[in-house]
Amino acid sequence: MLRASRFALALGLLVSFVGCAPEAPNDPQEEATESRDPLSVSFEVLNVTKSNAPAGLTVIKTKAQYKAFFGVNPPSSVNFNSSWVVNFSMGVENTGGYTAQITNVARVGSGANKKLVVTTEAVSPGPSCFVTESLTNPQVTVKISKQTGYNTVDQVANESLSDCSAPHWCTIHLCGVGTHCDEPTDSCVADVSFCSHVKCTASTECDEQAQACVPRHCDPNSNDDCGTGFACQNHIACITAPCPTDYRCYPSDPCQGVSYEGECDGTTLKYCESQQLHVVDCSTYGGGCAWNQSSSYYDCN
Repeated sequence: MLRASRFALALGLLVSFVGCAPEAPNDPQEEATESRDPLSVSFEVLNVTKSNAPAGLTVIKTKAQYKAFFGVNPPSSVNFNSSWVVNFSMGVENTGGYTAQITNVARVGSGANKKLVVTTEAVSPGPSCFVTESLTNPQVTVKISKQTGYNTVDQVANESLSDCSAPHWCTIHLCGVGTHCDEPTDSCVADVSFCSHVKCTASTECDEQAQACVPRHCDPNSNDDCGTGFACQNHIACITAPCPTDYRCYPSDPCQGVSYEGECDGTTLKYCESQQLHVVDCSTYGGGCAWNQSSSYYDCN
C-alpha cells in the first residue's frame, strides 16, 4: 500500500523570557571569571535575533540559556567562560521604522548593593516617517564580558522619535525597472535579490533563500492577523525540547475539504493527513485510484 498509517504532528512552545533568562545547568567548562574594575562595560553587537522576542531585557549567562532563548547554539565568538549575552527587544510592532538600541552598560554600586545597569533606547518612527506596513520585531543583541558577582541587572529605558521631517533621497526619486533606490548611496542600483522582483500576498512573505513566497510570520494572540481564510498556526514538528515557536499564516482548511479517507479524481488520489493535503498520481505507480475496503480509505491500487 502506498499510504502509511496516520501520524501526529507534535507542537511545542518556546518558553517566554522576561528579564533574565531562566536558570539552566551551567556547562562544566563555564567557570567564573572575575571582571575588571572599570565602571563602564564594553559591548559588541551580535548578528543574531530571536523570532517574536518578548519586549524587555534578557540576560543570558550560559550556553544552555542561549540555546533555549534563540533555538540554536551560540556562535564560535561567544564563549560563556568569559562572556554574557544581552538581548533588548521592543516586542512586536505593527509597522517598520522602529529601532532597538543598547547605548551603555555599566557597573554601579559596591558590595551587596552592586548591580549591572543596561541603558536602552527604543526609537519609534516620527509623524513624518515612511514605514513598511508589516509586523516587525525590533531588537538588538550584544556580547559583554562575564560580570561575576553582579546578580542584579537593572534597565534604564529611554524612548525617542525619529526625525523624518527632512525628505529622504529615495522618497523623491523613482528608479527604473530592474533597479531599486539605495538610500545610503543616494542612487538607483541594479536589483540582485529575488525578493526585489516579487510581490507576495498579505498572508505570505518573501523568503530570499527559498526564492518563494512562504507563509508569513504572525501573532497567535491576534485573531485577524492573517486575514480572511487564514489562521495563525504552529506547524513545526518538534523532536527535542524546547521546541521553537514559529507561528505562520496557513489556510484555515489546508486540506480544502478533503478528509483523511480521501477521494479519487480519475487516477489522482487526494487525502488529508496531519493537516496537509496530499495529491498522488497513481498512474505513476502503474495503477489507478480506488476504495480500499480493508483499510477504509481511498488508495492507489
